[in-house]
This record gives sequence, structure tokens and C-alpha cells, in this order.
Amino acid sequence: MPAHLHSAKKQARCTIPSPSPMIGCMGLLADIYVSRDEEAVGYDAAPESFPDRLQYKSLTDLELSTLWALMRGVKWEVSLMGEFACLLVKDGGERLIHKLPSTMVRDLGVLTPEQVAALAAKWASTDELACKPAEVQPIIEGLVLLAQKASASDRNIYIWNCV
Repeated sequence: MPAHLHSAKKQARCTIPSPSPMIGCMGLLADIYVSRDEEAVGYDAAPESFPDRLQYKSLTDLELSTLWALMRGVKWEVSLMGEFACLLVKDGGERLIHKLPSTMVRDLGVLTPEQVAALAAKWASTDELACKPAEVQPIIEGLVLLAQKASASDRNIYIWNCV
């Protein structure tokens, strides 16, 4: 496993939503937002200009790829991470932007509350998260809402990370 994946896997314990706006880069910040492809990298310079966003900590494309594997009912493999296109790498990888696969966005947008609850239980029990379902269910619910906004406006979802 590449070093950056291994370190991300180690850091990704219990993704708790961040209650405060982004101020600098402390810990592993994870903002998930809706944008058009041609505007997505602008998030790094001006996140406040993207109103449809959620802020978390310790969540990366690794954890999102495990969620997607669970949604699809397939075993997680490293190759799934390649489907999260990397659009931005700054400061030696300390700031990244990845695009969620459009099929994941589509599938998120149609999840029912029952499916969300079932996914939360499975996702929370993965090695990457190892936490309680109640801690990740709001994240999935937020992803569902962003996916619905993205689908309704012909946009996509992106994740911005800052170490």
C-alpha cells in the first residue's frame, strides 16, 4: 500500500463532523462540496464561494471508496481509489481535491433512509472507521443531500483534504 494511503488509513478513525468553519489546516480536514468540474479546483482558494458544502475531519477518498464498495455490494480493492479522480495536489499532497465518481453521486442521491441506516452500520464497522453507526450516519445523510443537489443542477461532488 502506498505510504499516503497507509497514513490516511491510520488517521481515519471516527469521522466526526467539524462544528466550526475551516480556519487554517489543523489535523486532517475534509470538506465535501458540490461544483461543476471547471470550477472545482477553485475551492482550494475560495471555499466560501461554494455554498453547498459540508465539513468533516479525518475523511478521505479512502473512506469514501469503502463506502462506495459497500453501496455496490463489492469487496473493497485499492483500484477503487483510482475512480476518485485527483484534480488538485498542493504543497506535496498536504492539500488535495478528488472528484467522486458520477455513478456514486447518482447512487447516493436515491438512497432511502433505511438504506442509509444499513450502510452506516456496515461502514462504521470497517477497519478504516471503527466507530459507531450513529457517528457516520449523519455523514451519509449529508452525502445524500449533496448528491441530490448535484444531480438536480448537473454538477458533481468533490472532497477537499488539508493535512
